[in-house]
Amino acid sequence: MKKIFPIILLLLIGLSISAQTPKKINTKKLDQQIQKSFKDFELNGLSVLILKDGEIVFDKNYGTLDLENPITSNSLYNIASVTKSFTGACMAKLVFEKKIKWNDLVIDYLPNFKLADPYITTHLTIADLLSHRSGMGTFYGDLLWYETERSNEDILHRMRYLPVTNRFRDQFGYQNNMYIVAAEILKKVTGQDWETYVSQNILVPLGMTNTRTSGNKLDDNQELVHPIINNKVVDIAMKRPHAAASLFTSTTELSRWAEMLLNKGIYKGDTILNPAIVKDMFAGRTIQNISGLKKMANANFSHYALGWSVWDYHGTPIAEHGGGMPGYISKLALLPEHNMAFIILTNTLSNYPTALEYDLLAELMNDKSTDWIKLFEGFKTRSEAGEKREEQKRLASKVEGTNPRLDLKKYVGTYEDKMYGKAEITLVNDKLHLVFVPAKHIFFSDMEHWNYDTFKIKFADEFLPAGFISFDFDSWNKIKGFKIDLNSNDFHFFNLDFKKLN
Repeated sequence: MKKIFPIILLLLIGLSISAQTPKKINTKKLDQQIQKSFKDFELNGLSVLILKDGEIVFDKNYGTLDLENPITSNSLYNIASVTKSFTGACMAKLVFEKKIKWNDLVIDYLPNFKLADPYITTHLTIADLLSHRSGMGTFYGDLLWYETERSNEDILHRMRYLPVTNRFRDQFGYQNNMYIVAAEILKKVTGQDWETYVSQNILVPLGMTNTRTSGNKLDDNQELVHPIINNKVVDIAMKRPHAAASLFTSTTELSRWAEMLLNKGIYKGDTILNPAIVKDMFAGRTIQNISGLKKMANANFSHYALGWSVWDYHGTPIAEHGGGMPGYISKLALLPEHNMAFIILTNTLSNYPTALEYDLLAELMNDKSTDWIKLFEGFKTRSEAGEKREEQKRLASKVEGTNPRLDLKKYVGTYEDKMYGKAEITLVNDKLHLVFVPAKHIFFSDMEHWNYDTFKIKFADEFLPAGFISFDFDSWNKIKGFKIDLNSNDFHFFNLDFKKLN
């Protein structure tokens, strides 16, 4: 491993490889292809920018902000997890300034921090936080912050109740919460909260004056690209600052971030980040399995660095990150070897940004082995068909003619999951009603009897599908609590175990 990492670093900063001459992208053809895909992938809005040698060579916008008004290059999207690259830079800057070390223990800065595993609690480092090797499963604990008003301190306290399912420093588990932990360490060291630090040290020096650190900082006169789900404009999710996912920016301003990184920390003659910091950000730290898609791209390696996924397309090194929040998908890819960047933002829940990224890489490398757009169209079609099959299977499994075993009044009460918090069930007009107290403005639903002691729910959040609540009982035929079956890849309701309070 000691021999592999330096090689990858050299590849990323473009110092040691004889690159094939890239094919020039036909921007007219690209525009036509995007217009066709815009319809085929049923997108609402899309912005695409390509940066080459510090110059913007493609900058197009498609669709609308809000089903009516056109998107421009200054329109703001929530870039979701692309935010992590900014946080990684902040922490790398503190390391460069010798204010922290990557191997510093988290508990030395946050002595009350605790996870379910005592060994991990006492050995977790700052580098572990940012490289998704904490032992926590992917997305575990995201319900703690999603649409809640919890403080970072409260979120960190409740993380001790999350199950540890991965092997520490061996298995990759994508963790948004660990970036909150990193932000708390940053605050402890600098005396500044994350949004103040990232603004003063990155956004302002780059002239990203229109970029906002969270939704509650948006101005009324700014062009917000609204999230759209099921052809409806929905409310933004990231209203509060979050070091993993809350930046709102445009393709124009995000291109400045990309240009600076490609130029090893220098932007328009000014040093924003020392070249050593940029090099540190791209250093592979957690080995990832080479996915099926990356195997098709003939990748030789796949690592996670500091807010970046690092891999290669047919030998060409790439540092990239994607992001997804309700109604937003983002993609930023850097090709240091070719001094090029792709920025793809949409306000539609779609796999198209990844499809376009791979298509651009194939075009650039003159690789005709895979029709990536067609491949991803097939993914979309199969996914939609699979959802319909699952819905039909669910309907077929319903047992007609059953009733709850108890009078509905017996189900009323306060329930609590020790990690998440409280939920309340009330009886309104002879119908049970559920509210998750920490997110009561969006996690509420009538409870429609399904069969036996299972009830169907549909939260007000358009991002989430319908789910099912099933109650369990003790030997005295008293309700012990309930669990939730709600199929979401992003928010893990299966980890919740609500117990009825007396």
